[in-house]
Amino acid sequence: MPTQRVTVIYPNKDGSKFDFGYYTQKHVPWVERLVGKSIEVRRGISSAAGAPAPYVCIATIAASIEEFQAVFARHGAEILADVSNYTNIEPIVQFDEILPEGESLKMKAAS
Repeated sequence: MPTQRVTVIYPNKDGSKFDFGYYTQKHVPWVERLVGKSIEVRRGISSAAGAPAPYVCIATIAASIEEFQAVFARHGAEILADVSNYTNIEPIVQFDEILPEGESLKMKAAS
């Protein structure tokens, strides 16, 4: 089975707030314990053109879709209830598949 990841994206919108201290010191370690997997956190700096970053934060959970769904079925309400402690942005959850090295080159050549 291909390697999967769960990505949580926080779009940058007017009036949005995001407390990275709370997020990285409390929320992320707590969710890592629940999932039993690591979470990589990225803070948006800017777009390539120098405009504000389109996303305030992108977090990648090193878990399969099944693992995430099992944890979310048990703890989803708690996890979502904690979101208001660090942001007023509604997170977007995306399931990803990591392509094997060289696969992207094959796909580009085929198009």
